[in-house]
Amino acid sequence: MAIFHFSVKNISRSDGRSAVACAAYRSGEKLKDERYGKEQDYTKKTGIEFKNIYAPENTKKELLDRETLWNTVETIETRKNSQLSREFEVAFPCELNQEQREKMLNELCGKIVERHKVVVDAVIHAPHTAGGSDDRNYHAHIMLTTRSINQQGDLDKKTREFNDNGKQEVEHWRQQFAELCNQFLEQVGSHERVDHRSYKEQGLDLEATQHEGSTITQLRRQGKDTEISLSNDAIKARNTERQLIKGLEQEILATERLVHDLEQTRENLDQEQRQKEKDQEQRSPEELTKIAYSVISQYNDAIATEAKNIASSIQKTEIEQINAVLEQIELSKSDIKHQKEELGKRPLFFGGKWDTANAEIQKQLNQLEEQERELRNNSPRFEPERYTDRAKLTVNKANPNLKAKYDRARNYLEREQQRKLAEQEKRKQEAKAIQEQEKQAFFARKALREQGKHEEANKMLEAEKRNRPRSR
Repeated sequence: MAIFHFSVKNISRSDGRSAVACAAYRSGEKLKDERYGKEQDYTKKTGIEFKNIYAPENTKKELLDRETLWNTVETIETRKNSQLSREFEVAFPCELNQEQREKMLNELCGKIVERHKVVVDAVIHAPHTAGGSDDRNYHAHIMLTTRSINQQGDLDKKTREFNDNGKQEVEHWRQQFAELCNQFLEQVGSHERVDHRSYKEQGLDLEATQHEGSTITQLRRQGKDTEISLSNDAIKARNTERQLIKGLEQEILATERLVHDLEQTRENLDQEQRQKEKDQEQRSPEELTKIAYSVISQYNDAIATEAKNIASSIQKTEIEQINAVLEQIELSKSDIKHQKEELGKRPLFFGGKWDTANAEIQKQLNQLEEQERELRNNSPRFEPERYTDRAKLTVNKANPNLKAKYDRARNYLEREQQRKLAEQEKRKQEAKAIQEQEKQAFFARKALREQGKHEEANKMLEAEKRNRPRSR
């Protein structure tokens, strides 16, 4: 669940704080503090996920160095109660990964620089799970200079926005950060959203908790309770109960809507199915057969196309592999020819070693040329039919609807074939029965004629002609 957190703090000399020390702690670096003549060393600090300095384009290069930047701030601010820096502390939605957190910080700091023309030193901290911190607590410390950059690229005048319109300015950045959180949550496909407004402004019947500083947080990790931590735990429990009740009410309403939608969907599907059955009944067997063959052809065409694509891809890969080997052979041949050139001509005396070396070189050259001929003569063939089964699996997975139509078409044609064979067998049996009846009638008429009952035999023949079924 995404939780919104955005706070603004001041880093002031009157509180006994040093901008250099704060920057060193947040960045996990060792920085020389020129004002106090000491090194602020926090290199043993863990959990530094990302850090960067953001500034207007014309900022002098030396101010982009963390140590120089904050020592410059300490030098410029001469009063004993000087405000050295402002700090935004923000929490990232736990649904984001490291890359998305860095991108989100870059956008936020870019907007701060654009609006106030200040230098921004930002660091993302990972949660200290070993110390009891929530493993979702990825947060950033964003230190802003209180002076803006002038045209010469130096720190110059104090920014007055937070002094003159502090509440409105803080509200502006809280809203900006909430919108940025929701933008990134939407990009990652999360349905979670944050709201910078108070519970009261949101119209929620929830209680606000008190801020727990670093001291109370540390005591929590040590298992020690304080008045504020106990109060916050009680408030969170009450809020959880209220949200649970509200969630149950919403779940009941959502379930009722879901049931209604499912019933409506089922009714629509039933109507569609009835209409399909009605349309199918109105079609003749010839039309249905034509449709079935069309679906089968479409399915076979899809498989043939996919098989060609697979064959083409494999052929291309094999050709690239062969070309790579041929290129290597050419390099080897070049090296061997170079060796032959270095061998030179056969000496007039003691040429035995030369003959052996020359024979070995020629042998290697002949082997490479033979390998080259084999590779060129056995170039990969384009054989889509070899990949039909593989293509069929791909088509079935990529287009299950087409596969289902194909199966229905095949089943229909098989049933139609069985029906036609049954009809042919039925007609065959009917013809055989008629032949048997005509044969028996013939012998009956013959017997009547032998008995001299020609008139009865003729009547029998006329009756047979009238009752004889028409030929199909």
